[in-house]
Amino acid sequence: MKRVAMIIPFDTSIKGGVVRAVKSQEVVYRILGAEVETFYASHLDDVNLADYDLIHVHGPLKLGGILKVRRSGVPAILTIHGWVLQEALTALKTDPGGNIHYIFKIINWILHRLIFIRFIYRDRVTTVSEITKKKNRLRATVIPNALITDEIEGKVSECPDLQGDGVTAVTYTSIGGSKVLSIQRLAEIISEVNRKAGCRIRLLVFGESPEIEDDCIEFMGYRDDFLCHVKSADIMLLGYDMSELGYAVLEAGYLGVPVAKFRGEFEELQDEVHGIIAEDDSEMIEKLIRFIENPSKGPVWGEKLKEHITETRDPLRIADKWAMFLGDIMK
Repeated sequence: MKRVAMIIPFDTSIKGGVVRAVKSQEVVYRILGAEVETFYASHLDDVNLADYDLIHVHGPLKLGGILKVRRSGVPAILTIHGWVLQEALTALKTDPGGNIHYIFKIINWILHRLIFIRFIYRDRVTTVSEITKKKNRLRATVIPNALITDEIEGKVSECPDLQGDGVTAVTYTSIGGSKVLSIQRLAEIISEVNRKAGCRIRLLVFGESPEIEDDCIEFMGYRDDFLCHVKSADIMLLGYDMSELGYAVLEAGYLGVPVAKFRGEFEELQDEVHGIIAEDDSEMIEKLIRFIENPSKGPVWGEKLKEHITETRDPLRIADKWAMFLGDIMK
């Protein structure tokens, strides 16, 4: 393998999870000795894909992009990062008028399932987690994203101390995905915890989310100092049961911040080891109250979570998985 062209199907925010995943994949390819270049699909008219030895697409391309990949004659693989159909349906449910274009994404995904994955990618598909594989109903190889820790260290090297009074929880969400629907759930949990224990826990919500009036919840939006707030937090609180560990969770764990979440299928984290893993809302409320009463557990859980993430998302380890997957393709 000499040259790899990686394609991002949509012009996403440079702060988004897909872009961070792609950047970590660039590191993985360089570990494997490849020269890698990344393009947005909207710029493919300026790229000769036939000049590359491998094409790696990070999500469903539109028909024009698919045809360019097909005409290149270069082996192509597809990596799916999210729950394609569910994210589209969630976006339509959240704002039917503003997100009408998601109907075309649904049609495009159906075409991928029926035609493109088999005849363009030759069933060469990976997903970043077992739950992503299952939710998209794919036959795929699961290879987690690598975590590039040097970038995290650089971002937090000069962070001020942002610790407030009481316990601070952070969460991250994005519009269009299933996570955005969890904000109302988290608001109710925080309200009940503070009703029983006094206003002793505040929640900072980062990313794009509908706002809810609550004196103990702050909506922070997208911020360059996100990791500084995470580093100073006591716990990351997630209002969904998705077992896939996204970049925000990986970064929090690497910074020694434990996670409170609901148990999901293929769950890889352990309750009372990496943080709080609850079965339902009432259990989450009960365990958060106990955590507020004894927050010294947090650093212990955080250290265990950091150990787990450092071991399982190490770029060298992930590179070995990719080397095995690519072995037959590049013969």
